[in-house]
Amino acid sequence: MKQLLRKRKTVALILILLAAVLVPYLWSRSASSGNQIQTFSDSEIREERAKTSLRVACYNIAHGRGLAESNWDGGDAATRIGRLDDIADLLIKLDADVVVLNEVDFDTSWSNHVNQAKYLAEKAGYAYRVEERNLDFRVLHRTWRFGNAILSRFPISNAEVVDLPSYAGLETMLAGKKRGVRCDVSVGEKSLRVFGLHLSHRSEDVREQSAASVVELVRESPHACIVMGDMNSTPIGFPHSSKAGDGGNAIETFSQSGLVLSGLPDLPLEDAELTYRSDDPKSIIDWILVSLPLRFESHAVEPSTLSDHRPVVADVTW
Repeated sequence: MKQLLRKRKTVALILILLAAVLVPYLWSRSASSGNQIQTFSDSEIREERAKTSLRVACYNIAHGRGLAESNWDGGDAATRIGRLDDIADLLIKLDADVVVLNEVDFDTSWSNHVNQAKYLAEKAGYAYRVEERNLDFRVLHRTWRFGNAILSRFPISNAEVVDLPSYAGLETMLAGKKRGVRCDVSVGEKSLRVFGLHLSHRSEDVREQSAASVVELVRESPHACIVMGDMNSTPIGFPHSSKAGDGGNAIETFSQSGLVLSGLPDLPLEDAELTYRSDDPKSIIDWILVSLPLRFESHAVEPSTLSDHRPVVADVTW
């Protein structure tokens, strides 16, 4: 009888522990689709100016961890906030009208649950922003909610998730995957469609498929398009480039589609043209691309080490 009671207590304890782990996790996953994309506007810092050109930028901020290899090693709360303040100052210096941010934490344990997109938008003076979650789940008291964001000085509308091919279906179901975000930005009487992308870091085949799906969306767009972000891909023949199974890659797919790459340098490359890693640059994987009739007036890579990526900034006109 005592052994039976012991077994029942053990089973009950196991069930309680499983429930403590699984219930928050399953709830977070079931709610994730409804929270995948959100649009915000701050009337207090709203600014609308008539312009004939637009300054745009993309920046993988690496969860605000700086140059640390692990997201858990980015320093204490004060250090991380200080780094976000420095990133906000950098965005002010870049003076971009529209910024695409990759690896942005919205509610993540290692960054102390700070919504980094909101923090940077308020500190750097962006009235409009879109948040798109790639990973969104909770286990016990820890949360993982991060993805891409678009910050804008001009009104944003029609924000949508850009679904991209999965690297692993089970992983996508259990935690999420890299996706993109797109929205329309109204600059005076003109509307531009902005894509913020973070392509797979593990497979050039998946990156190439992702690029092909984005190209189709660009072709269907009623507006001229700006495509920005961490593509994890570089032109074939460039340092650290890779090929998909068919011999192409993501950047080649974008380029062959008619999209124009900003700052496509000649070989051999100079350090000032490279974007990764910021402290020892070896390759270009962060890109800004535009569709006609847009064209580039200028392009620059900012030599910052606040993240393991360097930000890219360009002036675009029509």
